Amino acid sequence: MSDWRAAMTDIAPGADRPLARPNVFEIDLAAVASCTRAIRDLIGPRVHFTATLKANAYGYGVLPVARTVLRASADALALANLEDAVALREAGIREPILVYAGVLPDTACAAALRDHDLTATLHSEESRRAHAALAGPPLKVAVKVDIGPERIGVPASTAAGFIQRVAGDPRFRLEAVNAHPNLPADADPEALAWQYRRFLHVRDAVARLGVNVPRWVLASSRVLRLTGTAMALNAVDPGDALFSPLHSADDTAPSPFHRLSSRLIQVRTVERDAYLADANFAMRPGMRVGIFPLGYSDGMRALHAGCVLVNGRRVPLAGPPALEYTRVDLTQAPGAMVGDEVVVVGAQGGERISPAEAVRHQGAARVADLAMQVGPGVVRRYLPDAAQAPD
Repeated sequence: MSDWRAAMTDIAPGADRPLARPNVFEIDLAAVASCTRAIRDLIGPRVHFTATLKANAYGYGVLPVARTVLRASADALALANLEDAVALREAGIREPILVYAGVLPDTACAAALRDHDLTATLHSEESRRAHAALAGPPLKVAVKVDIGPERIGVPASTAAGFIQRVAGDPRFRLEAVNAHPNLPADADPEALAWQYRRFLHVRDAVARLGVNVPRWVLASSRVLRLTGTAMALNAVDPGDALFSPLHSADDTAPSPFHRLSSRLIQVRTVERDAYLADANFAMRPGMRVGIFPLGYSDGMRALHAGCVLVNGRRVPLAGPPALEYTRVDLTQAPGAMVGDEVVVVGAQGGERISPAEAVRHQGAARVADLAMQVGPGVVRRYLPDAAQAPD
């Protein structure tokens, strides 16, 4: 319990966002560093390690995470957003950065890639011709080969000739060839082996053509989890394994999703006694309801475990989250008052709602996806790892 005036003035949502709502997402960079080092321990010191930070580093924030993984043994970064890559360069990061397919090449794109020493992805004849037509010094490139997903990439059947043309073009400097296998949750292991053989066939065909490719990359997080280093070749590019242990489904395993919290902004007693059957939760006259300002515009629909913590006790949601607010039934927390903390994910008192519990309640596939649901209006706070102070 707390005095509401003190609560409303003393809790600073963020040093750089003093006027934000009292919604805070705490991110544990030590967990990111631990997962990164575990990957390095698995692959050894000689395998090139590209940390894949798609979707704003899976929702955890691309700049703090980039600094963390590089300090924890990653050799390079891969992003899907050219703007993010430029921002990392402007923040002082000098390690290699690969930009995945996602922009239509034009003069501004070409200038950004070259000016900031970034590696572009060539994934089709159209992308090759477009980048080749843009004047400038040799452009660092990687070739994406489609070995199964039928999504982005040069078809495996024509990839060797494509790679030969790229390697022989003085306008390009070939850095790597990569592929991403199709791996649904219930995939037949032989399907992965088939895709791996297709990739090896491309590699062998390229070698017969006399083309040297510095790195061949197939081992994503899922491949590492399923096969260890059996398909690592000379480079890996894990993404979600940077945020969840390679071989642990334990609720107590370290997670960068440390805590998501808010504050009660209203506590009220239900007065309505008519049309109760039409209410969108089990309403009863006299029940105490608390409201906190985290709604489905902030991702709340996909973030909760059906309950939250108030005063160290689990209290259930009272109906689905609204656009900006969520109600809770305070029957189990009778002393709750305005200003009290609400924990959606994390620990409070002797209770804890783990990220894995929230994911199970939502019927989602991976804890690694949870942070991507946290809206941009929620303040991020970073808990530094032992080797890194927040910048």
